[in-house]
Amino acid sequence: MADRGNQITLITEKSDCKQLFSPKVNIITFDYIKAKTPLGYKIEWLSKTVLNLIYDHKGRIFFKHISKKIKKLSFDAVFCSSTFHSFPLTTAYMIAQQWQLPLYVDLRDIVEQTPRNSNNIFIHRLPGAMGSWLTKRFKYINIKRRNEAVRMAKAVFTVSKWHTDFLKSYNPNTYTVYNGFDENMFASQKIVSDTFDISYFGELTDNNLRYPIILFNALKNIVDGNKADLNNIKVRWFTDVNSAKNIKKTAKEFGIEDIMTYEKFVLEYDLVKKMNESSILLIFSHNPDIVGYNGVMTTKFFEYIGAGRPILITPNNQDELSATAKNIKCGLVSSDIDEIESFILQKYNEWQIDHYVKNTMEAEQRECFSRKKAAYKVIEILNSR
Repeated sequence: MADRGNQITLITEKSDCKQLFSPKVNIITFDYIKAKTPLGYKIEWLSKTVLNLIYDHKGRIFFKHISKKIKKLSFDAVFCSSTFHSFPLTTAYMIAQQWQLPLYVDLRDIVEQTPRNSNNIFIHRLPGAMGSWLTKRFKYINIKRRNEAVRMAKAVFTVSKWHTDFLKSYNPNTYTVYNGFDENMFASQKIVSDTFDISYFGELTDNNLRYPIILFNALKNIVDGNKADLNNIKVRWFTDVNSAKNIKKTAKEFGIEDIMTYEKFVLEYDLVKKMNESSILLIFSHNPDIVGYNGVMTTKFFEYIGAGRPILITPNNQDELSATAKNIKCGLVSSDIDEIESFILQKYNEWQIDHYVKNTMEAEQRECFSRKKAAYKVIEILNSR
């Protein structure tokens, strides 16, 4: 949007994010939790969480801070992107009211997309009955605060058709805008590799939210049947320490731990390079036996599209993610162990020829999911309202 000549002022919490944005964007930052030690951070987080539970402490503090910073600036609209929490949406709502500006809301995640007993609204969680009560209460309060702002918005943007249909009950002017991939970062590159690499990027601490069991069964068949040279196959996990512990434990149960490698999260150029080195990129959908997951269109899917490598999605939950992947023919979506095994071996045989696996997706289909396309759609809607 800034590249199209729009004057953008980004107001955000994290002060270390400036390098991620174009120099054309004016950035105002605010640090809510200021403790420097791990213990101090937890104490401050807990005390402020209680205050937020009582009266939206964070939203109001942020509003006061911003009001001083933008007192001499003028704007045509307020655009707020938010996730599970009502912050910073409550702040944006207060600013829009105070300055009498139209409010546009972008919701990337909502509480209702996960099962009722899910506690992923918190990064840190209290254990036991107290933790369960606090999570339930916080969900209720966040939904109530969110809906108040959503009802007053001129338009709402969200990540899937399920989200759109759900949020239309609060605001009929709700539109689907996929997360997309950054075309300035993600590009398809032909990189030959010494090994056949199946790669996963991201967290995997909950085997129900991201269900790897079907893939692990397929890999077990390949390993036990000696159906490929195991010295040439690697399943690479670019993940955090806790996720690596969970994956190692699960892989050992299947006897496939010897083909696994673990690396830290990678960013920007290194991320794209590692993706392009891969023969297959992995996405895990939720456990199909768990009810309550809805409309999950992970950003990882669009980044993989940007990298242009074959994508394996499992399980096939017959949802929007599955339908989109099948429509653009970017790889395989399956819950069938034998089908996944065949797909891996097919790509492995292709890799053996010239140490590279071709992409099967058309360039025009790929470009449909760029963030530039998404920005054009948002601008078109903003101009029409």
